Amino acid sequence: MKEILKKLCIDRGVSGSETEMLDVIKELVGDFAEVSADNMGDILVTMGDENSSKHIMFDAHIDRIGLVVTYINENGFIKAEPVGGIDLRTLQSSAVKVLGKENILGVVCTMPPHLSKNDDELSKDKIWIDTGLSADEVKNLVSLGDKIVVCSEFRELLNNQVAVSALDNRAGCAVLVKCAELLKDKKLSCRLSLVFSVQEETSELGAGISAYSLEPDEAVVVDVGFAKQDGVPDEKSGKIGCGAIISISPVLSKKVTDKIKDIAKSLEMDCDYEVCGGSTGTNADKISSSRDGVMTGCISIPEKNMHTQVEVVSLDDMEKIAELLAIYAENGGVCNA
Repeated sequence: MKEILKKLCIDRGVSGSETEMLDVIKELVGDFAEVSADNMGDILVTMGDENSSKHIMFDAHIDRIGLVVTYINENGFIKAEPVGGIDLRTLQSSAVKVLGKENILGVVCTMPPHLSKNDDELSKDKIWIDTGLSADEVKNLVSLGDKIVVCSEFRELLNNQVAVSALDNRAGCAVLVKCAELLKDKKLSCRLSLVFSVQEETSELGAGISAYSLEPDEAVVVDVGFAKQDGVPDEKSGKIGCGAIISISPVLSKKVTDKIKDIAKSLEMDCDYEVCGGSTGTNADKISSSRDGVMTGCISIPEKNMHTQVEVVSLDDMEKIAELLAIYAENGGVCNA
């Protein structure tokens, strides 16, 4: 799982540029599954019995948050805006990588504390990046619309935990890849579509489109959720090491949720739960309402420090969720339940 995650947590795939990840998914599962991309850039992995009347969809969004180049001034400074909910508190004075014709290192400009005023807090319309290059040099390598990511190093922590940016939701994508590996030698009675969907961080656009085109009978969404830490409400979080956070919501299918809970119990997973009075804030919302409705469940990987350069997850939790999904697919879901 660690090696899968390392290959996925690379400086590519900011919302709107997800097809940059197509070659990575092909490398990971292309030897035993069919890999393609739709018109929006969703990456689709197909397994199982293509003639089966049962069709199950597993979804994890593959886009990551970042920045986009909006302007280059006469001094060569790059103005940028957030793509998705980047945490501006952690962005100030960070090192970044501009993904232009070449990858260029830069830093987010910060006013020295000696000169700063009370209103100098970074806002999304005041993000300037210094690469050390002149305006002509920058414009030769960088175009408006190029994406930018915050630099982050893959770090192994204690208790089989890791820290790096983009775990939201490359961790979920790694779970789907591991699930595919577990199923590669299995004879499935259903058709299985693994969807690495686009633009969740900006609009949940890809999940809705892929669900519409694939027409699954049921689906399970894998995303990250809040892990328990100081300041995070207990009822909206799960403990790292619990295995998974299972969502309960009016927009989700009780049949699918109960099936997930039953499999988790058989695997002796000590799951936590997030109960929502309405939508889940994940791709499950768009998938469940596709066409005439899709029975949908939602599983979250507990994650600390979401949308920062030091997101933290447990590899053990991810392994358990991959195993749960594999069993779900082997059992044919709840299509006839």
